[in-house]
Amino acid sequence: MIQFYLPIIVVLILLVIITFFTLKRKSNSFNNIKISKYSYKPKTSSNEEKKLTIKTVEYQIIKNKNKILPDASIIVPCRNEVNNLKNTINSLMSSKNSHKFEIIIVDDGSTDRSIEFLNDFKYDDIILIKTKNAGSAGSRNIGAKEARGRYLFFCDAHISVPNHWIDNLIETMIKHDASAVAPAILNMENDFIVGYGQTWNHTLEIRWLKENPEKITEIPIAPGCAFCITKKAFYSVGGFHPYFEVWGKEDEELSFKLWLFGHKIVVNPNVEVKHLFRKRHPYHVTTGNVIHNLLCIAYSHMEYKNLAKVINFAKKDPFFSSAMAKILLNKDLLDLRELFFKNRIYDENFFFEKFKIPFIY
Repeated sequence: MIQFYLPIIVVLILLVIITFFTLKRKSNSFNNIKISKYSYKPKTSSNEEKKLTIKTVEYQIIKNKNKILPDASIIVPCRNEVNNLKNTINSLMSSKNSHKFEIIIVDDGSTDRSIEFLNDFKYDDIILIKTKNAGSAGSRNIGAKEARGRYLFFCDAHISVPNHWIDNLIETMIKHDASAVAPAILNMENDFIVGYGQTWNHTLEIRWLKENPEKITEIPIAPGCAFCITKKAFYSVGGFHPYFEVWGKEDEELSFKLWLFGHKIVVNPNVEVKHLFRKRHPYHVTTGNVIHNLLCIAYSHMEYKNLAKVINFAKKDPFFSSAMAKILLNKDLLDLRELFFKNRIYDENFFFEKFKIPFIY
């Protein structure tokens, strides 16, 4: 009797094993959703690392089938970019590069079907992360958290790139001992309008550097629409500021911080990336958000004399009082300030003097 049932028992066991591995394989497929959290903890130079969780943002990894181990990770934050995003991804995918790269889209609550095109099998290798109202800085930090490449390329969802742009920018950083590099940024609607990095004026308002340096040159600020940074440098300064609101000045703060921590940023004017300067913003951004982020920069990185200067010209904004109240009530921001001051190599006046920024004159 046992001999009669033995083949049936063996078949049933085999079916159970096959089913188990089939389900396991499906759990890693296109529709897998993994709930993850991003926590930012600044690094200190001492052996005893101060444990400080700055911010936690919940997000979902919707699709991730890319099995290659990339040299570079292209991180594209997106919010309501229904046509622009597809054009950008097509440009990134079609660009020829010797370095292997992955593309990570961080969709921050789009409501206009921005990511619907990703259902096409040709986009199977795109990594898609969904979050809601993480903001511009938060979305970029989330993308960096999941990136596997040694080089992080942060790009807007409305750009067009040339062939070998990844190769050339990585080579530029290596050859010139830089931690970050920006390409020349062309206006997508007018190629004659070109920016070669950015700087600040006397009230820390952003200004494009319009004169072509014609060679690899140090710049104060790498524009957030397209730039590359080593992952090591990105995390050595704590990434994008965790307390920034919605949108505004996140690339300025990161660049400022890189220089204070002893890193170098350069521009390669021979690599040209086209950027669409939109007439409408996908986020609901107020001057209060931008003023808050400006005050956040000053409070995080400036001595009291320079902090007072920023407060003096920021207080003219009608949102100043509420923005300043948020800054002063944020005890964690004070802790973060102390860590920044402890680990930086230069003070802020080094930056202003190096790039002849009139803020201190």
